[in-house]
Amino acid sequence: MRQKPLVSIICLTFNQEKYVCDCFEGFVMQQTSFPFEVLVYDDASTDSTPEIIKDYAAKYTEIFKPILYQENNFSKGLGYVGFYTGIKEAEGAYIAYCEGDDYWTDPLKLQKQVDFLEANPSYEVCAHETLIRNDRYKHQDGLLFSEFNKNLFVSTTKKHYTFDDALTGNIFHVSSLMYRNFPIQLPEWLPQVSAGDMVLFMLLAEKGDMYVMPEVMSVYRSHEESLTSSHSEYLSAISFYELSINVLLLMNDYWHDRYQKRIHQIIARYYVECAMISLRKSTRSGKRFFKMMKFAWKYDRSIAWKHMVKDLSNKFCHKI
Repeated sequence: MRQKPLVSIICLTFNQEKYVCDCFEGFVMQQTSFPFEVLVYDDASTDSTPEIIKDYAAKYTEIFKPILYQENNFSKGLGYVGFYTGIKEAEGAYIAYCEGDDYWTDPLKLQKQVDFLEANPSYEVCAHETLIRNDRYKHQDGLLFSEFNKNLFVSTTKKHYTFDDALTGNIFHVSSLMYRNFPIQLPEWLPQVSAGDMVLFMLLAEKGDMYVMPEVMSVYRSHEESLTSSHSEYLSAISFYELSINVLLLMNDYWHDRYQKRIHQIIARYYVECAMISLRKSTRSGKRFFKMMKFAWKYDRSIAWKHMVKDLSNKFCHKI
């Protein structure tokens, strides 16, 4: 008789035949004292990914539960349908997540996270450090959390994070995520937003605190089209902050201005940073600088002035 899983792993795949075996091997190597399930949702891949999924499902019948869509949902503007379906179908008390081109490296990853959450009921989320692996630009490999984190507000040396921290942007990578399974009311506009993980982290942190383990237990493959592997540092940073601002504005509406003051402070700080990056990188630095500062003043004049003066002072002091 099949045991009910304690952990449900959600995995989304699409045309990842080169990577998906690494991902699945990370699942099946897990050494746990409890049963777990793997919910795989393939968004109508046109390569051999569906065949690989079928092979693993046939070999690990008690673990893998594949759904192979016949039409690509993402191209129809429906977003990551597999994720929305997965969080509804997950049977486990805890949900973990890993996309088909990322993978886990520690066979005790699930056990460590479950043990922590079982022993610490006040925490909603347990995550961990992640290695970035760029197959094309090897020099960009590094630790996502402690080395490449673009978050302006949180320290990468602490382990405990709150809802206020989550509002400031992603603190950890989604491949490291484990959280308590509870009904989540996702915003209707989520399919139109590329940063769905950022939205999810905010919703989870609103319910309880987050803990980030320092151990590296997953790998994020950074593709050329992703923000972290952009050829232009200027465009990468600007895109990241503007994306964060867009998500915060949408979430402010979703929460009916409940956290508006803090959200506006964060947005103002992001615009100041965009302005300063413009001075460092853009050929039309003056025009863009004042445009960004105008937005910063709109959301929180005090924050805008404080950080503008501080950042400009640092800039000119370094020149001297």
